[in-house]
Amino acid sequence: MESNLSNALLLLLIGMSTVFVILFIIVMGGNFLIRLVNKVDLDVHEVPFTKIKTEILSPSSEAAIHAVVNVLTQGKGKVENIEKI
Repeated sequence: MESNLSNALLLLLIGMSTVFVILFIIVMGGNFLIRLVNKVDLDVHEVPFTKIKTEILSPSSEAAIHAVVNVLTQGKGKVENIEKI
């Protein structure tokens, strides 16, 4: 009975130490890889952000939207921005 318990504890100790050693290797390897990649200097060409208006609202559609808002709000509403969702 005592040898079974000691064998179980020995297997537990070996298994847990193996897991911790492998996790330590993975964490250290990840840190090394991050530092290595951060040292590499790449030329990054940044493109300034420009909003490209792809769809132009026709004047008749804009007038219709203004008319509908005017009727629904009884002349109290104001259209500030028209945006397609």
